Amino acid sequence: MTGSHSIPHQIATGVVWAIMVAGALLALLVAGPLALGDHPHTDLTGSMEPTISPGDVVIDEEIAPTEAQVGDIVTFRDPEHESKLLTHRVVSAKRLRDGRYAFVTQGDANNTQEHWLIAADGQIGRVMYTVPWVGHVAVFARTRLGMLLLVGVPLLLILAEELVRIWRPRTRPGAGGGSVGGAS
Repeated sequence: MTGSHSIPHQIATGVVWAIMVAGALLALLVAGPLALGDHPHTDLTGSMEPTISPGDVVIDEEIAPTEAQVGDIVTFRDPEHESKLLTHRVVSAKRLRDGRYAFVTQGDANNTQEHWLIAADGQIGRVMYTVPWVGHVAVFARTRLGMLLLVGVPLLLILAEELVRIWRPRTRPGAGGGSVGGAS
């Protein structure tokens, strides 16, 4: 071995660093918009396939109803279940005499439409971009097994690496590796 670490150790270190960088980039893509006032959420249905797949994280920017255009993909409260968010495409939008806006939306994979009203000063979300598959990890992380795997396994790997460092200390340069016989 010519270096201070074996080739498998260097490969493992490279893989760990690659995973950490990928995780940091994903966190930036998903959490970064929060700093700008945008809102990420996970789409768990197939109603917008193929544009948005189940498990995609959707990043919305808040807009006024006046800014929504036909063809935009918007996120809004389900007219039938106020606690549920829907992300569907705007089919039509018009201002009513009382100042409210009437929207008709439909999921790309759906054959039914939603008809809903919102105040002119209300807020809806317009999809800026999606991050594929990350939502599956977020949903999984909320389970007991997910927490165990996403927190416990990295902790065990760090513990194992520290134990290896304790049990196999590095040799110091110049210690025991000198020449015999006084050669200079």
